[in-house]
Amino acid sequence: MIKRSRFKLWGSALATATFVFASQQAMALSVSANGGDDSFGVEASQTIFPSVRAGVGYLTTDDSGHNAKAYSGSLMFSPWLPGIDLAVGARYQYQDTHYGDGGGVGLGGSAFVDTPIPLTSIGAYGFYTPDGLTHGDIDKSYEYGAQARVNIISQTYVYGGYRYMRTDFDNDDGHTLDSGPVLGVSVGF
Repeated sequence: MIKRSRFKLWGSALATATFVFASQQAMALSVSANGGDDSFGVEASQTIFPSVRAGVGYLTTDDSGHNAKAYSGSLMFSPWLPGIDLAVGARYQYQDTHYGDGGGVGLGGSAFVDTPIPLTSIGAYGFYTPDGLTHGDIDKSYEYGAQARVNIISQTYVYGGYRYMRTDFDNDDGHTLDSGPVLGVSVGF
């Protein structure tokens, strides 16, 4: 009798955990697209565990006078905090540019806070890839930006802001690969 009730207890706990995990997974995919004067990017991210998101991205830009492409993959931790949307983690980015090719692991994140304007938040993001975490022709790189977001419907928002992306290559002083205003949309499923 005791063994059967333990089995039921563990079976119920496992079924509940599976349902909670699966329901969070079903609602956690987001896809976004953004563009600027000389750039276009797409990103997708998926919750893989509670508070942990994995993402992939692609950016193409001609801002430096030559085409540059960046492919990225990220793993971000997003703890629940009242009043702030915070994410910290790591991003691997490979750059294919006129100045050189290579990649590296960058550390960074983002923080957004609600404003008094309904459905609107503001924030910033940034990633820094130091010399010790790079390969190929890249010495170091960094990207940062600021954004304002306006929620349209649940899990869907439009945003506008500024992006700056710079990379130092081997035997080079470095080049600004992208800078300027950016507009985009993010849709969650």
